[in-house]
Amino acid sequence: MSGDLRRPPAIHAMRSSFQHIFLSGCLVVSAACSSTSPSSSASNGGSESGGSAAVAGANSGGDSALGGDSSAGAGGNAGASGASAGSGGASSGSGGVSGVAGAGGSAGGGGNPNQPMNFICNEYLGLLTTNEWYSQGFEGDGVDGMKWELKYHHYGYVKTWADPTSPFWADTGDSFDLQKGSPLQSPCAANSTAPDRLVFAALDWEMLNEADWLAALESTIPTFKQKYPSLRWLDVMTMIRCPNNQKCNPNANYGPGANSVAGRQDCYVPPYEDSAIEKFAALHPDFVGVGPKVEAPACRMPVDGAHLSADSNKAAALQIAKYYAQHP
Repeated sequence: MSGDLRRPPAIHAMRSSFQHIFLSGCLVVSAACSSTSPSSSASNGGSESGGSAAVAGANSGGDSALGGDSSAGAGGNAGASGASAGSGGASSGSGGVSGVAGAGGSAGGGGNPNQPMNFICNEYLGLLTTNEWYSQGFEGDGVDGMKWELKYHHYGYVKTWADPTSPFWADTGDSFDLQKGSPLQSPCAANSTAPDRLVFAALDWEMLNEADWLAALESTIPTFKQKYPSLRWLDVMTMIRCPNNQKCNPNANYGPGANSVAGRQDCYVPPYEDSAIEKFAALHPDFVGVGPKVEAPACRMPVDGAHLSADSNKAAALQIAKYYAQHP
């Protein structure tokens, strides 16, 4: 197993002020946010790798080469025709992030007319890379931190979160332990165990075509609704992208086994992943939306799989917070 699996110490916060204090690369949020702020990962790095036993449903077949458009694959996506891939470059974003775009490629997210507003508790569900930017100021960057929380597991890939029997669903444990649950970070002030919006960081380096991605995303809905009957809306986001969504890791090699090998991973998001997410949202217009697409300002040097620098993570947190401040 590769990567640094050390769990960083938890960082606690008060709710009494709106001041951000950065200590040793970690953010202590003493703002209008939840009771404890998420802890940042050790050295803002490590890898998203993990034992294959914990990464449910590793994909078989498919080419191991990364790059280039991939066909939709056998089985097609019946009923999803007409969904656009959200083309169009991301517009320039402030705070150093190359760009942020939402559904349809527009900087403001386009706004789904079916999407409800004013959620009581928003849960961000993701992986270590999610915590790396979330812990760098997200709850104090414009959103109401009292209404946001994070649940992440180092190895929380799409198919793992789709599995209702995954140990990661437990709210106690250790987010770096393959056999344990994922404690809530910075729980919502109300309804923390019954969020009404879920923002899902969909990440997997092993699926190589649109059909596999769409099938995996579809499999998450029954589980999400089972775990959270209170859900009114689901946004799906990719990881934070490489600058201009170009490869940062020249050795990136997506395909079977890549989830457990940090050297094969990258922040490049293939077009078939974006198109699958767009089609997934089109199939469920009253329940699913496409979250903002955010790019890092620069590749991390030296490259560490898909992990970003501390500055890039802070900039990403700001951009995502700006988006959700406009979509409360």
